[in-house]
Amino acid sequence: MASTLALLFHRGGEGLIARARTAAARALCLRLVDCPGVDRVAAVTSHPDAWTGLPVEVFPDSPGPWRFGERLTQIIEHLRPTRLLYFSAGSGVLLSAEELERLARLALGPEPFAVFNNFYSSDFALLVPPAPGALRELSRDNPMGMWLHRAGYRCYELPRSAATLMDIDTPGELQLLALCPELPPELARVVASLPPERASRVVELLATVGKELFLIGRVGGDMARYLDREAACRVRILSEERGMEALDRPGQGLVRTLLSTLASGPREVVAALSELADGVVWDTRPYLAAHGLWPLPEDRFACDLLDLERVETPLLRELVRGCLAAPIPFLLGGHSLVSGGLYLACELAWRGKPAPPERWAPLPIPG
Repeated sequence: MASTLALLFHRGGEGLIARARTAAARALCLRLVDCPGVDRVAAVTSHPDAWTGLPVEVFPDSPGPWRFGERLTQIIEHLRPTRLLYFSAGSGVLLSAEELERLARLALGPEPFAVFNNFYSSDFALLVPPAPGALRELSRDNPMGMWLHRAGYRCYELPRSAATLMDIDTPGELQLLALCPELPPELARVVASLPPERASRVVELLATVGKELFLIGRVGGDMARYLDREAACRVRILSEERGMEALDRPGQGLVRTLLSTLASGPREVVAALSELADGVVWDTRPYLAAHGLWPLPEDRFACDLLDLERVETPLLRELVRGCLAAPIPFLLGGHSLVSGGLYLACELAWRGKPAPPERWAPLPIPG
């Protein structure tokens, strides 16, 4: 008999992002426990105490370093599901009960097949069947789509939306999530202290005719098309280094961005951007990698929050000073900010308002 295992990988921790991921993961697991089509729910975690009292199977991480693919393979070989619904902690938090059930029950013809929230940078996926041999060498979940495609899986991608693409990675998207009224209570408490001003101003821009928003970083073509339909403001886009981490370009020293080639420093770059738009949403990770930097998460996240006192890296301190002095809002983060975060921002922009205005309509042609 076919069995579907919902498996969530959770790293835990004490910082803001770790606490938000834990809250999101716990809420998701509770929905999965009640989800028709899911037979078992399990969490692989370095913090098993975070799961005390929840009706899920807990597999504590092995002591010492381990590879993602090897650990995932161990669980699959131990539990032997015929269908695997995989989630990273922080993903799937906006999926409704109906969307989870449809995903769990998907049947798409001959096996093997896989369904991803994002083929090129996977955060959650349905694998039918989960083949250990195709997964064992994975170092992380992001390139899972490309690996399974090479292994002969027929691969599909879910329709893109805030629910499918939101993944908690940085404080950038957390500031947008804090504006969302239907968050699970535990997650809502985690994000309640975040400053709402910059995110609110970006959301307001999206519904304002005559304003302009500048998007920078790993912005996909789907986002450009979506905003062309849904945003009332004009949108300027500088898209660079998509798939950067899945292809390990930072590790090979291959990241190049236009902004990093400018002779001026971050404060001058911010000043120039402030003259081009009424707000900036910036996935800063390609910019940092192109400068040969990959600061510790605490430093990156403090920069995202423009918390100057906690930023140690000189280039980041200069960037924060520039953003704080700018006359327009700068919302900083990583890839998820210009992916699921922007989908959510656009959905929030039109709540309580008429539908987005049509940019143009075809004229009737006589005859």
